Amino acid sequence: MSGYPSLVPKPVFSDLGSLLRRLDDVGELVRVTREVSPILEITEVADRHSKSPCGLKSAAAQRFDPSHADFGGKALLFEQVQGCDFPLAINVFGSYARMEIALGCHDAGGFEAIGATLGSLAQPTPPRGLGEALALGREYLPLLRSTPKVRKRGACQEVVLRADRGEVNCSRLPILKCWPHDGDPEAVGISMTPEASGTAGGGGRFITFGGVHTIHASDRHEARPASHNIGMYRVQLVDDTHLVMHWHLHHDGAAHWRSWKEIGEPMPVAICFGGESVLPYAATAPMPPGLSELLLAGFLNGGGIPLVAAKTVPLRVPANSEIVIEGLVRTDAGGIG
Repeated sequence: MSGYPSLVPKPVFSDLGSLLRRLDDVGELVRVTREVSPILEITEVADRHSKSPCGLKSAAAQRFDPSHADFGGKALLFEQVQGCDFPLAINVFGSYARMEIALGCHDAGGFEAIGATLGSLAQPTPPRGLGEALALGREYLPLLRSTPKVRKRGACQEVVLRADRGEVNCSRLPILKCWPHDGDPEAVGISMTPEASGTAGGGGRFITFGGVHTIHASDRHEARPASHNIGMYRVQLVDDTHLVMHWHLHHDGAAHWRSWKEIGEPMPVAICFGGESVLPYAATAPMPPGLSELLLAGFLNGGGIPLVAAKTVPLRVPANSEIVIEGLVRTDAGGIG
C-alpha cells in the first residue's frame, strides 16, 4: 500500500490505547494472543519483525531515506506476557508511517514539514512591516498554546498502588530482558556476579521506553519548575520495589541527580508509560539546554500536555499516562551518574 487511506485521522492521540486502536483500524497492529516470555522471546520476535517490510508506507520517507522507508513491520501487541499482569505493545513507532501517524504529520509533508516549522520558529526572519509582524505573531501562536496544562486529576491516577502498603510489585510489569548479557556484569568484563551486584533478582530485565521525569534540585520549591526534564533511559529491575537508573554523564537526568547529591537528598523521579503519542519523540529529541521537552510535546500535540501532581514525589506527570512509577533515587552511594 502506498500513501495513506482516508481513515487515518489528522489529530495526534491522547493516550497509547487510542493510538493502538487506530493502528488496529488501519491494519498496522498484530495481536499475539499466545503466552510469551519477557525473557528474550518478545525482543527476538520484535527484532525480527522490525526488519521486515511494512504494510503502510510513508511517501515522504521515500524522498529522504529510500533504503529504509519500506521497512518496520507492524506494531505488536502481546496480550499474555508470562508472569505479568499487563499486555505489552512494542514496535509501535517502528516504521516511518506509524511515526507520522503518532506525530500527526502523515498528511502534511511528514517529518520534513515538522522540521521546517520548528526551524522557522528557532530562526525567524525579522518582519519588514506590520503585515509580516502580524503573520509572525500568528506563526508563534501555537507555541504560546503549548505550555503544560495543570489538572487536578487524571486517568493515570484512577488506580493508585503504594509500596508502603505492600501493594507494589514491579516484577509483574512486562519489563523485558532484551539481550542475553543484560544484567550480567561478568559478560561485559566486570569481575562481579549479578548476585554480588545485588541485581540478580531482576533477571536482567530493563525498562527501555518509559519517559523519566526529573527536576534540578534548585527548582525543588518551585510550583512550575523550569528544569522539568523528560529523558528516556534504561532502568534496571532489581526486585519487586527497586530499580536502578542507567544514564550517561551528559544526560540531563544525570545532571539533576548530581544536583540532589550536592544537597544530600534523594532525587524524586517518575517513570511514565503511554500518554500522548508525541511524548516518546519529545523525550528523545535533541533539545537545546533549558528548553523543555514538554513544550515541544505540547507544540506537536496542538496544545499543552495535561499534567497532574504525582502522589508521592514533588513532580508533575502526564495526566493521560497509562502507568506511572514514582520513587526516589538514592544519592548516598558513589559518584557516578
